[in-house]
Amino acid sequence: MDCGEEVSLLRAQLSRVAGVRELHFDVARGLMEVEYSPDATSEEAIRAAVESIGMCCEKWAARPERRSARDWSAAALWVSGGLLAGGMGLQVWHGEGVVETLLAHSHAGAVHHHAMPAAALVCYAASIVAGASLFWRKAWAALRSARADMNLLVAVSLAGAAVLGEWAEGATLAFLYGLSGRLESLSLERARRSVARLLELMPAQAWLVHGDHEHRVEAETLQPGARVRVKPGERVPCDGAVLEGESLVDQSLLTGESVAVEKRAGDEVFAGTLNQSGTLLVEVRRAAHDTRLQRMLRMLEESGSRKAESERLVERFARRYTPAVLLLALAVAVVPPLLGRGGWSGWLYHGMVVLLIACPCAFVISTPVTVMAALASAARNGVLVKGGAFLEAAGRLKALAMDRAGILTQGEPRLARSETLSEEQREEVVQWQRWRAVRGGGIPLTPKWAAAGGMTQAMTERIGALAGEGCTVAARQIGVLEAWCDAPLAAARRQVEALRKLGVERIVLLASDPAPAAEAAARAAGITEVHAELSAEEKAREIERLQQETGAAGMLGDCVADAEAMKRAALGISVASPSAEAAQETADVIVTGPALEKTAFLVAHARRALRVIRQNIGLALALKAAFLAAAATGKATLWMAVAADAGATLVVTLNGLRLLRAPAHPFREE
Repeated sequence: MDCGEEVSLLRAQLSRVAGVRELHFDVARGLMEVEYSPDATSEEAIRAAVESIGMCCEKWAARPERRSARDWSAAALWVSGGLLAGGMGLQVWHGEGVVETLLAHSHAGAVHHHAMPAAALVCYAASIVAGASLFWRKAWAALRSARADMNLLVAVSLAGAAVLGEWAEGATLAFLYGLSGRLESLSLERARRSVARLLELMPAQAWLVHGDHEHRVEAETLQPGARVRVKPGERVPCDGAVLEGESLVDQSLLTGESVAVEKRAGDEVFAGTLNQSGTLLVEVRRAAHDTRLQRMLRMLEESGSRKAESERLVERFARRYTPAVLLLALAVAVVPPLLGRGGWSGWLYHGMVVLLIACPCAFVISTPVTVMAALASAARNGVLVKGGAFLEAAGRLKALAMDRAGILTQGEPRLARSETLSEEQREEVVQWQRWRAVRGGGIPLTPKWAAAGGMTQAMTERIGALAGEGCTVAARQIGVLEAWCDAPLAAARRQVEALRKLGVERIVLLASDPAPAAEAAARAAGITEVHAELSAEEKAREIERLQQETGAAGMLGDCVADAEAMKRAALGISVASPSAEAAQETADVIVTGPALEKTAFLVAHARRALRVIRQNIGLALALKAAFLAAAATGKATLWMAVAADAGATLVVTLNGLRLLRAPAHPFREE
């Protein structure tokens, strides 16, 4: 399944199968989901219906890498090309010009025949038959369902070429159409393989440790609490924590980090990452179906259902464009002869040319293949975008709000001071925590909220004194106030400037922390707009205000308190961390690794994707317009028409696939 026309064909065919309830298609990944009643139909019946139109299908989970049908189609294509070349060679051998044959079209009489040797004519006819064998069943199915897709248009054009005696042109048409389909399939398969590579990261087996011995087990059977040994050169089979050993682990395909990360006892490791040097003993923390890699894959699969606005716009355009072009082609073929402006054969020929040139394949495929390539590339760089709509939103960001901890700071707070509380003060803290729980949580322990929660002035001032040192105040232990300091991130200023250069003009800090801590981090990062001591609800209100003022505001957060703000933003971005799982469910984008750096990459990558989408739409329109102009002047031929459609489709597909090679993070210091 390589284009929207095949989707229409499949939908028309399967809608006639009793028991089929609902159909969903993802052209970019070649995926068809069928919801059906087992009492009324079966997988075999659905497969037979698909095969009746010249296509084939397998279960998604068991999809093979190569198919015999594809090998057969390649053979038929090259037979068609070989016979075409043979016919041209015979014409040249007999002293006739092949170029003149393809370009000269005089239809003064009822039927026009180019003079050619009989052997060449046989080669051309056989080439047409071999080329048509690739799509005749699709054309027949389109005819039965009264749907004029490209397969039917080419089949009609081949028949018309035969009637008009344009054998060389018909053979060229059949071969070029088959070749374009083959190239389009190979191009899309390349993009699909890039997504499948993530699944290939997961090792099939693992070394399970039992006491003093170990044995191989299926990685999917590992349960939390089990211990596995990972040897040098092996991929980590689970999400877990290192118990023993030290090693360098390559996490590049999950996080986009360019160098291997050192792992030792206590560090987290993730399924699919590559152990490069030492041996590690790892305790499993998550079941196989719940690893970060599996969650990424599930989100990437679900992203296909969240289409970008540009995708929906192209689909709406194609629905109106195709009927209009059919009417235009009919008018070209019928109106001039009725008005006495020429013979029927010549104008029928021009009508077929218009039909082939105007096929909307290039429009339909241009946007989804670009979006899929961009999503796959972003995932390999540690940025998981949950759909094309969110990729487009990232490309249009005008403002970005963010939390402080772990984003503008190093994310490694140290205990700067702790103070023991009296019995009265301890009771104040307990009462305040109850007050906070009643309000739904998400409220930090700051002077502002201490006073709001009923603490005495003396206690509020004591909290203010600790916060005044640029620290975050916490009461994690009963009877103890703690001041935690998190140093500013050295690269934050450079990355904030990078975002501004990308067009994110307004950058705002929305912090739960006390004002001194928030202001210190903002100064270090070059952020001038700071809102501190905010509750989760106040953050959500601030992001709503920012959204109203700018029209496209994002929220970058790393904790549960940021979840509601992410939900109300045009784009919610969450840092991938165990403490941010609730925020990740709400977020539209999840970044792994340095949050600001990955956000800058996301914005740059999304803006590039939008540029490519606009390029594709412009290229498709320009090529169609140029060849329609040639058709209007009588200069275009049938094989040129297919070259125009196939060429436009191939150009926009290859242009979209450029996004598979995302440029290096443009703002990272090497």
